[in-house]
Amino acid sequence: MGRLAWSLLILVVAGVMLAWTAPPAAAAEYANVAGLEPWSEQTNFMSLAGYLRWMTFQDQGVWLSTAEAKRIVAAQLAER
Repeated sequence: MGRLAWSLLILVVAGVMLAWTAPPAAAAEYANVAGLEPWSEQTNFMSLAGYLRWMTFQDQGVWLSTAEAKRIVAAQLAER
């Protein structure tokens, strides 16, 4: 019974670690903030990257890093 319990614990911990290190969603799954005015009421007085991070957390339950959010915003602005 001890080996089975340890095996299950290892599987659970490994699953949690994989979930924490999973790559962010595809770019198409992010809100497009390119048409919004930064630091305005539209963005709840946040930068575009900050607003994208907040919107992604509301939608997907994960926080993007600031660097990742800035990269996504730059790509969205370049597509305009």
